[in-house]
Amino acid sequence: MKTSKLLTIALLFVFYSCNNGVKTNAQKVDFGIYEIVTISNPDSIVAALKSGNIQIEKANEPSVIGYIKSSDSLIIQLGLSKDNFKLVKTIYKVGKEQKYAALVAIKSTPDINNAHIQKTGVEGNRVIIYFNWDGARKWAEMTKKNIGKQVAFVIDNQIYTMPLVNAVINGGVAQLDNLKNETIAKHISASLNSSLPK
Repeated sequence: MKTSKLLTIALLFVFYSCNNGVKTNAQKVDFGIYEIVTISNPDSIVAALKSGNIQIEKANEPSVIGYIKSSDSLIIQLGLSKDNFKLVKTIYKVGKEQKYAALVAIKSTPDINNAHIQKTGVEGNRVIIYFNWDGARKWAEMTKKNIGKQVAFVIDNQIYTMPLVNAVINGGVAQLDNLKNETIAKHISASLNSSLPK
């Protein structure tokens, strides 16, 4: 009798702990999906960056302003962000010696953030994001408005991916694709799940 009571109490404790995030080691992160801003005169931004002793190269992609040394601090800290956009780096390094990151202008506030996510999961090297009702509605609106354009998936002020929107997405699901491996995908998914509003 005592054993069954102890077992019941232990199971209730495990169930309570799992549902309340007691066992998670994931670091909380700030997530957002942003519209990418086209800068009419990127040369003026490049000139401002150069005056801040940052080496930058000309980019070939239209959404990329240039390339910055990945070891340099975030552009936001340089005071170059404007009211309608901010400059952020991509997480992945490029170039022969893998020392540079692409620099992209995005809107100053995200269309979708942590509050719009219901949960995330992992499939191989990608994170599947399931939106709540409000998030699904906003994702459909955002994709409708950005057909033929890229959007930026940002975690802690770094762009992880910039997918091209080909059509309106009504299903309430998005994917964070092309992560380096499944371990990174699992870490990001766990961090996002632990960062969701309770």
